[in-house]
Amino acid sequence: MAFKAKTVAEWILWMAAQRGYKLSPMQLQKNLYYAQGYSLGMTGEKLFDEPIMAWEHGPVVAEVYYCFKSYGGSKILPPESVDMPNDVVGLIDVIVSQKSPLSASTLRNATHEETPYVTTPKDEEIPLQKLRDFFTNLFWTSDEEDFYEPSFNSKEEELAFFKNSLSQNLKKILIDAGSV
Repeated sequence: MAFKAKTVAEWILWMAAQRGYKLSPMQLQKNLYYAQGYSLGMTGEKLFDEPIMAWEHGPVVAEVYYCFKSYGGSKILPPESVDMPNDVVGLIDVIVSQKSPLSASTLRNATHEETPYVTTPKDEEIPLQKLRDFFTNLFWTSDEEDFYEPSFNSKEEELAFFKNSLSQNLKKILIDAGSV
């Protein structure tokens, strides 16, 4: 289930504040980009519906940009509380842990070197498939010996398998990030 980008932005701002970070609008935009990319790369599903555009200073969700542009380069005041679904808490926590400590310029420079941004013409939408392909390669690698294609007896069994797989991957990411 995809959410509104502004809602995801509020989750990121809130989680960052819980970890002692306050984000500028540019930092928030890059966190959104990575949240969408990680979701696509790990699950194949988008986290939010709004497009990510290839603007001059990197990937931007225009709707969220216009909500917070009045902050300029200042830090955004986070919401006091949010109602975040349990199935996205781990993803948002990983993004915030990895990306929120980084400066806006560091995040900008990082996205400027990544394929989805580099290969998209300026001011155009970064295609979801580009994001999915790029981030999938960060999380999933397969050698011929390691390739495993499971079979399932029911849709519930399939959903349980992928939910468990996602949980294991998020746990590994959290451990690698030093969050656990």
